[in-house]
Amino acid sequence: MDTLIRGFILILPLAFLLTAGNLLFRKGFITPGDIATLSKFLFWIISPSLLFRNAFQINENMRTQTSFFWAVVCSALLAMLAAYAAERWLFRVKDRRRVALTTAAAMRPNTIYVGLPTVQTVIGNQAIGLLALYIAVAMPLYNLLSPLSSELILARRGDMRGFLKNAVKSILKNPMVMSPVCGILLVSLGMKTLPPTLDKSLQMVGNAATGMALLTLGASIEVGRAKKAFASCWREVLMRLFIHPAILYCCLNAAGVDAALKNVAVLVTATPTAVTLFVLAKGIGLDGSRAAEITVLTTLLSAVTIPMWIAFLGI
Repeated sequence: MDTLIRGFILILPLAFLLTAGNLLFRKGFITPGDIATLSKFLFWIISPSLLFRNAFQINENMRTQTSFFWAVVCSALLAMLAAYAAERWLFRVKDRRRVALTTAAAMRPNTIYVGLPTVQTVIGNQAIGLLALYIAVAMPLYNLLSPLSSELILARRGDMRGFLKNAVKSILKNPMVMSPVCGILLVSLGMKTLPPTLDKSLQMVGNAATGMALLTLGASIEVGRAKKAFASCWREVLMRLFIHPAILYCCLNAAGVDAALKNVAVLVTATPTAVTLFVLAKGIGLDGSRAAEITVLTTLLSAVTIPMWIAFLGI
């Protein structure tokens, strides 16, 4: 019971902001036009600033943990392929927008705003160093793969040359792809840190990302659809809260990764969908309402599923 209560407490701040956003919309303080403007601002300015700055969390630790690195990469690719294959061939979904959203949702855990307090509460501050390693490996990877896979799925099929041209064009125009790519390139070229003034500026902009996204997300929720949401989004919920962390658990076991690092990585990967999924969906023309439903459902259900993972890992 104590574990269940801890899981519930962890998601309370997110639930509060979602509720506040919905109430502000219902009272007319936030209008549909405001939602469109805020979504555009999040997609083009705030989220890219956050993603670019996060790329500089890559450090020397990543180079000394090659087995961990490849386990995270393999699990992300397997989760992406599993989500895509299930939608296209098992459930025979024809709508590419839905397939793209499901695939992106599989790879976007809420690493910072749920993962960090979860690790601190369950394991303690001594695990923060392990969490930093996970963030250095996983966040740039997830930030790149989810929009990249979406753009590839959405690109029009024609001749191979035309397909590749359209796919590359869409990718280059997507700030949520290019911002982490630029950051990773600078890190790989030897730029370990940003100039202090630029870093502080990006931090101030990026700090607005989650709070603003949650309020906008809450304003976009149609409460009347809540009963039907789970029936519509259960596959995305299953993939995000169970299948992806289970794949990572198997990959880390196969790679022989230390138990402490494995527990931190799996626990953070089992967190709900990051609110940047909603930002991505609104930005590239996916179903924003569905993205909102996925994010809200995984956030609420994680109060139960996170304690389940804690029990399974024996933490």
